[in-house]
Amino acid sequence: MSPDLSSITFTCKTDTLKTVAMVLANHKNDNYYAYERDEHWYIGLGNKSSLLVDSEGKTVTIKTETKEESYPVNGTPLADISRKFVHENFNSGGKIFGQVAFNYAAHIRGQPYRPGQWPLLSLLVPYNQVVIHRDVVTVTGSDDESVRELYNMIKLGGTIPNPVYLQTIDTDDNMGRYTARVARALSDIQRGQYIKVIPSRAIEIEGKIDMPATLLGGRRSNNPARCFSLSHAGFQATGFSPELVMSGQNGKVITEPLAGTRSCRGTEAEVERLKHELLSDPKEIVEHVLSVKEAIQELGQLCPANSIFVEDLMSVRARGAVQHLGSRVAGTLSPDKDVWDALAVLFPSITASGIPKNAAIDAIQHLEHQSRELYSGAVLMIEDPHSFEAALVLRTVFQDPNRQWIQAGAGVISQSNPQRELTETCEKLASIAPFVASEASF
Repeated sequence: MSPDLSSITFTCKTDTLKTVAMVLANHKNDNYYAYERDEHWYIGLGNKSSLLVDSEGKTVTIKTETKEESYPVNGTPLADISRKFVHENFNSGGKIFGQVAFNYAAHIRGQPYRPGQWPLLSLLVPYNQVVIHRDVVTVTGSDDESVRELYNMIKLGGTIPNPVYLQTIDTDDNMGRYTARVARALSDIQRGQYIKVIPSRAIEIEGKIDMPATLLGGRRSNNPARCFSLSHAGFQATGFSPELVMSGQNGKVITEPLAGTRSCRGTEAEVERLKHELLSDPKEIVEHVLSVKEAIQELGQLCPANSIFVEDLMSVRARGAVQHLGSRVAGTLSPDKDVWDALAVLFPSITASGIPKNAAIDAIQHLEHQSRELYSGAVLMIEDPHSFEAALVLRTVFQDPNRQWIQAGAGVISQSNPQRELTETCEKLASIAPFVASEASF
């Protein structure tokens, strides 16, 4: 740990998820990130230093405790801007958190895109950090007083959200807009414009959302690959990510495509029947194999061919209200590549964009009528300048100063049926829609 940081480690035998929600609820006016991985929760609070790249990719804003300055991107690669920021702000006392919008992919590829409101990229170096693993809590910060305050709040307990869920969110496609979108995608595929695309649909929500309360209620009913809740510069999201876009650690890079979906609701016999249906459905198998093949080809741009392996192929992974076919593909980065190079190739996830990726990104701009913002983007947790992971932003509720919404998509290939793809979006929305909590959750 850096010598200028203060730290307290202690035992706290309480419900971990309640503790996380309580910490966020008591810092709702601060910038924060909470990120769950392998029974560990990592929480960053406050803004020691932050970076935001605006939605058009034209301006970088750096904000610290004492000043704020902006400067033009002027063609500088966003990866280089990120590398510089991480290098200047990294210390061994904790993590750097961030988010990458879907349009980041089009920007770095030089493809046209429809700018939204959310930043293309943002990074946050928190003022204080909390790590919780079962009963052990470590609080780290830049001064003794704030660390002691956090310690007392967690040890003694604070305000815990009491989720007040919104009335049933209507996820039906009553106007047939999504099935028409799928039909247009199928027409494009038949004309050879691309092989696969993932069109999505957004469901607007009325009323302000309580993110810590949504986290508390939703996490109990989901078993995500990663879970997160964030509030940075007026943009908020809480989600239960089913997969990693990528993980880069010690020179090894991993990507985990999930493609192929069935509901995970019903009796044990019904869920087992749907699992068997998933494993034997030709459309779902073809869609998944195409994604794994593409993941191998993408890693081939980053890793020596003899280092690339499929570590897990087409296993069934339960993720809240749905079950997916999932695989894990790994390789060793070439000496001239780093994790930001890997992100540039692997982002956005194949399973949230399509094949070929550039054509699918372009198709999404035409099939959908508003920016995806952070949906199907990534939340980052940066370990050090050479290691980070990016969790795919799906099964998520979003909130900014203008709107609140949830969103879901489905993979469309030549064998797709529009009605089945609509059903798949409803199955996915069932992992988040019932748990969206009102701002009055206290």
